[in-house]
Amino acid sequence: MMCLCIFLEGLEIKMKNNDLKRKNVPQIAVLLAAYNGEMWIREQLMAILFQSVDVHIYISVDLSIDATVNIVTEFSEKYPQVKLLPYGQRFGSAAPNFYYLLQNVSVVNYDYIALSDQDDIWLPNKLQKAMEVLEAKEASGYSSNFTALWSDGTKKKVIKNYPQSEYDYLFESPGPGCTFLLKKDLVMSIQEYLRGTVSPRDIDWHDWLIYAFARGRGHKWVIDNNSYIFYRQHSSNQLGVNWGYIAFIKRVKKIVSGYGMNQSLRIIKFLGLTGNKFVATWYKNDEVNYLKLAFSAKKCRRKIMDKILFFLACVIMSIRTMR
Repeated sequence: MMCLCIFLEGLEIKMKNNDLKRKNVPQIAVLLAAYNGEMWIREQLMAILFQSVDVHIYISVDLSIDATVNIVTEFSEKYPQVKLLPYGQRFGSAAPNFYYLLQNVSVVNYDYIALSDQDDIWLPNKLQKAMEVLEAKEASGYSSNFTALWSDGTKKKVIKNYPQSEYDYLFESPGPGCTFLLKKDLVMSIQEYLRGTVSPRDIDWHDWLIYAFARGRGHKWVIDNNSYIFYRQHSSNQLGVNWGYIAFIKRVKKIVSGYGMNQSLRIIKFLGLTGNKFVATWYKNDEVNYLKLAFSAKKCRRKIMDKILFFLACVIMSIRTMR
């Protein structure tokens, strides 16, 4: 409790001593999707407000049965950097909530846009470091490795920065969206596209969709080796870390079931990438030549084990389609 009080006092001092829109200082908008997050959202909001850069937080709260919206309202009344979007919609999962944020938050006055879950723990320099990497690599999109954190205090760094392959963006995300930092021009392009189409509610991975949009349109993306975030693992996580033997088996079953490929095809269709030179070699008239795709596995995933699993999944689906 004493540490929290000191932390809060430090934040109050920071807020009083800094103008909210200092000239020549990059401005970052953080889009936060929340649902039944009363246990964690206070700590997360404080961590974001205490970043070493200027931030404004835009929060969309999915219709909840706890005090999440009351907590966010309290923060928005106390800190002008916190904005609560109109409350009352039922999204059902994180992805549609993030699509709503992307469609409804104006980013014109910001230099960068970050995404946030309600329950992570951000290190104070998370956004600053991401911004430095983006500029150094002259990229439009950034993601990073992260540290999984279990309730018993167990920590494990999760690696996402395996070498990017030519077409990995069609088949996997570059890491969880909570590690993302995006340049304004990229986000404005995404917004324009989303506003001109039917909302992609059947695409369960907003981070993967953003990555596919960026890479599919020639934007450079960098995946940082460092971790600046603790990613909580608990029963309320919609999408947790694939870790351990049981999680690995579940992951294999999901790949073999065709779920991942189904999501991939939905993203390809939604983004109008069916004419992509690579896609056109195995995808024609809503039919997929899985065997042909299998022998392109090395181009489709980043991690070696994932390339192998991808190959096997494609072979299995090829056999199924021949029956």
